[in-house]
Amino acid sequence: MLREGIGAPGRLIGRAALSLAAAGLFLWLLADRLQSLDLAATRAAFTALEAWQWLAATLATGLSFWALGRYDDVMHRHLRTGRHGAASVRAGAAAIAVSQSLGLGLVTGALMRWRLLPGMSLWQATRLTAAVSGGFFLAWGIVTLLALAALPGPFQPVALWGLPALAMLPLLWRLPVPLPNAFLSLRLLGFAALDLGAATLALWLLCPAGASPGLAALLPAYLLALGAGLVSGAPGGLGAFEVTLLGLLPGTPEAPMVAAILAFRAIYYALPALLGTLALLRPGPPPRRTPLPPAPHLVAHAPRAECGLLRQGHLSLERMGAAIWLIGRSPHLLTAMFDPVTGPADLSALARGARAEGRWPVIYKASARPAARARAEGLRSLRIAREAVLAPQSFTLTGSARAGLRRKLRQAEAAGLRIGEALPDALPMAEMAVLNRDWSLMRGGERGFSMGRFAPDYLRRQRVFLAWQGARLMAFASFHAGPREWVLDLMRQTRDAPEGCQHALIIAALEVARREGQTRLSLAALPDLAFLPARLRRRFEAPSAGLAQFKHSFAPRCEPLYLIVPHLPAAALAALDLSRAIRHPPPLPDTG
Repeated sequence: MLREGIGAPGRLIGRAALSLAAAGLFLWLLADRLQSLDLAATRAAFTALEAWQWLAATLATGLSFWALGRYDDVMHRHLRTGRHGAASVRAGAAAIAVSQSLGLGLVTGALMRWRLLPGMSLWQATRLTAAVSGGFFLAWGIVTLLALAALPGPFQPVALWGLPALAMLPLLWRLPVPLPNAFLSLRLLGFAALDLGAATLALWLLCPAGASPGLAALLPAYLLALGAGLVSGAPGGLGAFEVTLLGLLPGTPEAPMVAAILAFRAIYYALPALLGTLALLRPGPPPRRTPLPPAPHLVAHAPRAECGLLRQGHLSLERMGAAIWLIGRSPHLLTAMFDPVTGPADLSALARGARAEGRWPVIYKASARPAARARAEGLRSLRIAREAVLAPQSFTLTGSARAGLRRKLRQAEAAGLRIGEALPDALPMAEMAVLNRDWSLMRGGERGFSMGRFAPDYLRRQRVFLAWQGARLMAFASFHAGPREWVLDLMRQTRDAPEGCQHALIIAALEVARREGQTRLSLAALPDLAFLPARLRRRFEAPSAGLAQFKHSFAPRCEPLYLIVPHLPAAALAALDLSRAIRHPPPLPDTG
């Protein structure tokens, strides 16, 4: 451990020394090259620049820095800082303007963002700065390789090999933060292309008439020179940028080109650095946040008891306009679970919240009322499931519809099963864990996201019913318990559990729910993909045929549940993202 602690600063010092050595080498090379420079010709070329050139280059620089500021906006959305929009663009442009001139980009950029965005911690500003820097390096690499591959020249074959190599870089090199999703990555790439193109245009506009390389020749040279400057670590890439650019433009007269570079440094580096420093005098306003009521209170009084999924640690309660939702995230979706926990279903606010993160909004397992409202607002509402609901106060075992249920219960009674509820502090967690492990191995693992998973602390906050055969635990069932309803969550049983074991657990829960005055007991949802063609529908619903038979034996009332999406492409993406989130959930936090 001691060696690791010493090694980290040692590596930083080594990198700094390497950067200083590279910067010194390039400055020496530049000084050597400039010894033969015709200073009078350079001065004449500089003074010959016309007013329109300075103005046009300034406008191109402004466009470039507008795009640079948008990098910050993208990363704010990616990191979910809540600070996107004009303030983040302004702070990002100012931070980059100052840090590119002073050097030490991570330090100066983080301090600038920390100052310009009140309410952001220094750690958040540093993380944001690292994300912007890493994202820009990758975007610069892609844009540069695309430009080199598209334009004829000596670097074209290298670029064609370099593109797939660059695509592998995130897999081989650990980035400071995860990459943005596809929506934000494309945005970042578009802003990078605009930024780099506008910067190249600014330099080209400052080249004296008659001594200017073509824009197609200048673009790859500028991009490679910029990369050399970035790698050197010198402020503004001083030395490395000039040496590389002049070396890649051998047919261009040197004195006019040096004059253009000096003018470019004044317009693209000095002027933005001055404006960025002045921006420190007017930091942005602090964010306005409305605190939420305590989460335990919201969950305990939620209209849907399934909001107890919050205790699994991968969903969150968030305010979107007038409503508070249970929110889950996947790479491209912001998913509101069920109906709002409190307030009306504010669909517009939900869409704004999703856009703020570069995601598409969806509502998963919404009831009929929000689905109808969504259709009225022009959104897509697809029936995806049926919730099997029982009424504890009126439930009976009589009638032909429940004949199969009565048979199952007789089988469970004949097997000598002992059914009962266990208090939270008396749950046999060791036996339950073994049973859950064996069940998971049979089923290929537990599902997550909208389905509960075995966790001791989670189960202690539910109503749990156990089925014993002698001294052996054969099965258990857990229920989310709300003020007006119970919802079935986990059901686990041994491989050799007697017939009717799970049926008996549900009947025991129904009896307790009836005594406590509950009016609704949900056996959870079954797939009902009514919008699909019949053949596809049968294929996707087939794996749950046994579960459907079990639930239908209780003759429940079936209530439709919907997926609400802005458009059909979002529905296709939701099918992929939600399926992955359910089938491959992240590890549960260790809650004991």
